[in-house]
Amino acid sequence: MVKVREQDIATLSLGLQQGKFNSVELTTAYLERMAFFSTPPFNVNALVLVNPDALAEAETLDGERQHGHVRGPLHGIPILVKDNIDVAGLPTTAGALALTNNVATQDAQLVQKLREAGAIILGKTNLSEFAHFKSDIEPSGFSVVGGQTINAIFPDLTPSGSSSGSGVAASLSLAAITIGTETNGSILAPAQANSVVGLKPTVGAWPVVGILPLAHSQDAPGPIGRTVADVATVWQALGGATTASVSDVTVLQPDETDVLAQHVVNQMMANLTSFTFKRYDAVLPPSDEAAEYQRLLFEFKHDLDEYLRERGRNQSLTDIIAYNNADLATRAPFGQNLLLAAESTTGDLSSPVYQDVDRRARNYATTSLEKLLTASDVVVGADFRLVDFAAVAGYPSISIPFGQFGDVTFGGLASIIAVARPHEEAKLLTFARAAEEIGQRVIPSLGEGSETMAWQRD
Repeated sequence: MVKVREQDIATLSLGLQQGKFNSVELTTAYLERMAFFSTPPFNVNALVLVNPDALAEAETLDGERQHGHVRGPLHGIPILVKDNIDVAGLPTTAGALALTNNVATQDAQLVQKLREAGAIILGKTNLSEFAHFKSDIEPSGFSVVGGQTINAIFPDLTPSGSSSGSGVAASLSLAAITIGTETNGSILAPAQANSVVGLKPTVGAWPVVGILPLAHSQDAPGPIGRTVADVATVWQALGGATTASVSDVTVLQPDETDVLAQHVVNQMMANLTSFTFKRYDAVLPPSDEAAEYQRLLFEFKHDLDEYLRERGRNQSLTDIIAYNNADLATRAPFGQNLLLAAESTTGDLSSPVYQDVDRRARNYATTSLEKLLTASDVVVGADFRLVDFAAVAGYPSISIPFGQFGDVTFGGLASIIAVARPHEEAKLLTFARAAEEIGQRVIPSLGEGSETMAWQRD
């Protein structure tokens, strides 16, 4: 049996190249691991469905390799994608019962590009329903379709979201790499909660056609992996640069009461000697949450209805709300106040109300970030204040695991958040490689003591 636990893409690719195993055997190993973590007592609800064609895809790619055609470092590498991303022949539910018949007739543009690069689609991961835009009291990682996703490292703590299943699946090695999506924190937060690397690219850098939307101004798909190298491999396979010169780094000074963040920042600055750090001690103003919230409401109604209309579905946000209302206990056990709030808007993106909140949100976030990025290549922090600004402005960001310190939020799991200017992901990846060397990823132990997992243990 092929060992896949904690194996990076470079190692797997080399094994395929040297003929130690083929993609069918590799895919089989991942499918068995996926099955193990989808069965009691170790069911983590990270997955929504398995692609029934995964082994056939692997066989085709093995044939190409045998005939001397290798597409690149992702050739024959199995991945998982979040269940708001269209995969031809599979339903895209976003975790909602109302969309269980929303079967994609073609791949999302991103999935097309991943397939062209040689990736095998293993299946789809669970998520916070509607990318956590159904109810503000619904737990992170919960969807009616997929149930409650369980944190890979601390089962009693939140897996965070909305790319909960992708974060957990990456941490537990259920795929070589996973793909999530983020509007505001939905890649970076589950990456931190499950001690993995999450990259949210610049909005628009990766295509969103064929992805069930929340808000086009902030939505972006991105990779989640166990190492910076794995994330960079996927980024590069789809045409992105992965190295750049980075020298000056602005550090957002943590709140003095945040002991964990203070410790992480001090450790980072003491040990990353290849960079010139400067502390930003001024109080960072709060993001314009009211403007962002109104922008999200308008865009969600407009974008979701457009997504459904383009697929020829006789369905809209209005219909989804009505469907849920017919059986709230089953279809919306935590309510649907965010759906109702979005429905209460006109969804008209040409309206003065929308134009005003869009301008306010974008300008405020961009101005704040540019102040931090003045004369710096990247700005970093050890808490999530940067995430709001990067999300609203559409700037790229990355979360890098930094070990475990004390029994606090996320079990003391720490991460470094870094933000750069649009289309400067290469600077983020360059900084992240250095930060990864002094940090430490916490490896899950869930299920590793069981007899049936002996073939996967070190």
